[in-house]
Amino acid sequence: MRDRVLPVIFAITLIGVIGVAILAPAFPKIAHELNLSKSDVALLVTLFTLPGVVLAPIIGIMADRYGRKEILIPSLFLFGVAGTLCAFVDFRLMLILRFLQGIGGAALTSLAATLIGDLYYGMDRAKALGYNASILSIGTASYPLAGGLLALFDWRYPFFTFILAIPVGIAAMTIPYKEIRQVEFKSYAKESMRLLKNSSLLLGFVSGIIVFVILYGAFITYLPFLLNIKFMADSATIGIVQSSMSIVTAITASKIDFFLRKFGEDKTIKLGSLFYMSSMLLTPFIPSLWLFIAVTILFGLGHGTVLPAIQNLVVSVAPTENRAIVMTVYGSMVRIGQTVGPLIAAFIAYYSLDAVFIFSAILAAIAMLLYQILR
Repeated sequence: MRDRVLPVIFAITLIGVIGVAILAPAFPKIAHELNLSKSDVALLVTLFTLPGVVLAPIIGIMADRYGRKEILIPSLFLFGVAGTLCAFVDFRLMLILRFLQGIGGAALTSLAATLIGDLYYGMDRAKALGYNASILSIGTASYPLAGGLLALFDWRYPFFTFILAIPVGIAAMTIPYKEIRQVEFKSYAKESMRLLKNSSLLLGFVSGIIVFVILYGAFITYLPFLLNIKFMADSATIGIVQSSMSIVTAITASKIDFFLRKFGEDKTIKLGSLFYMSSMLLTPFIPSLWLFIAVTILFGLGHGTVLPAIQNLVVSVAPTENRAIVMTVYGSMVRIGQTVGPLIAAFIAYYSLDAVFIFSAILAAIAMLLYQILR
């Protein structure tokens, strides 16, 4: 696993998740400096994420038809240039550039996973996906801290980090891309549609939505409110609690081959869903702030097992010629979960904050049942 290819793929993954995470701590300062409302600043997120929902499958088709390198490298360059230019323009042009940056970033994490599927096999593939999930978690945990520190000096500084996509794009040129066997587009489209109706893939897509509804709805959006209301936790303490989950996720995901060898894909996903369910059920009843370590450990174990196991399932089902479209459709499902999770949680929280976590536990139980019944 220690070769020259994986570090480049990991770098692509890190670029794929930097777009919002490193900017979020700077949002209050951006609003103040540019005299913007909270809803105005929220457009910096919406216009960045929107292309990923719509364009990711199209980018996947292009990557299957024209090659990974031909799509990946221009995407990284567009991401880096458009994102960095945001530091030098007015807000209206910044929104346009964020949309363009979103096009560049729409499928980066999916294409990184696609490359792992192309270049690795069997347990080597599972290990690589586990390490990739670890790297993603480390980035998710560290970017807000880095962005917050940079924004202390100037609100523009977090935007400068996007220029890192350019050297990553140059490094991506060195990857030994696997040649894709070309077939007539009609045959490609027919096979892609057949694959996307595959019961295992559909289950993987549904699982991806459930995982990110729980993550973005309960853990990321509403856990901070619960910690603040019940324990008067400040933002730094909340950040420590949430970041500790990412650390557990990173450690667990790096050992995904152990779980897959011992339990297989289905049982690993069911075990991870049990961890999710347990953490969410405990959350409303934890009597002390520092006992939340139990919640973060359980949630991290769930995320560290389920996420790479689902990716391994999806990557393994798809042949090389159709792998990019399958992975980008999975990426779109993830984006849907990220988008609707906070909306569903907001509706439930209007009636009861605790119910958000009970509902998330029910979703995790549904995921367990789906794998029990359908696999």
